[in-house]
Amino acid sequence: MFSTGILSKFLFGNTCLSCGDTEKPLDPWLCEDCRAKLSSELLGGEVSESAFSLYSMGAVSRSLIHGLKYSSMPGLASYLVRSAREGLKNFKNWVATEGKVYFVPVPLHSSRLRERGYNQTEKIAQALAVSCGGKVWKALARRSFSVSQTKLSKSERVLNVAGAFVLKKRMNLSPKDLIVIIDDVFTTGATTGACAYALKRNGYNNIKVCTLLFEKPISVELDFVADRQEDWLI
Repeated sequence: MFSTGILSKFLFGNTCLSCGDTEKPLDPWLCEDCRAKLSSELLGGEVSESAFSLYSMGAVSRSLIHGLKYSSMPGLASYLVRSAREGLKNFKNWVATEGKVYFVPVPLHSSRLRERGYNQTEKIAQALAVSCGGKVWKALARRSFSVSQTKLSKSERVLNVAGAFVLKKRMNLSPKDLIVIIDDVFTTGATTGACAYALKRNGYNNIKVCTLLFEKPISVELDFVADRQEDWLI
């Protein structure tokens, strides 16, 4: 019978996703040192009015979100959610309602979904629904393929995604029910704001936002260079 450590190496390899160390035992994604660093990147609080993030953007969380989005590692969504234990406690209090909670993932454009094979925000929404209770509601569709948000100013980001989302699946909700829009990274809120607009114009008004990571806008251009011109938000 395989031990847990051997099975982990067999399934996931023996390379830490953050530091690249090949000698230390993994959990199965991170070595012990990087796991401790991830804990230090926990945020678990509001980053804007009606917006909540589980982590601040740091070296380890950046590596994991990159793996989730670009390296075909959908399991990292549940890993990041489960690892944010204290943040999840705060989140549960933050979304407490007498009604039901519906997690609405930010949709991908169909061409990007075909390329990636899955929508990472759906994986995050599913993990939150399992950990906190609630249902995943794929309420929205993307009708335009926006250019990368990475090097745009806040006003340019708003224009870039304005009108990009439409309601595709209606549900009858009570006034006490809460909608939580789910995205991977919160920088300016342009993407989630456009999603909220699409919902509000269809009569849904009790809306909040939750993302895995929060990144200060001032660091976006540096991330653009560091991540080889890959798109983070759209």
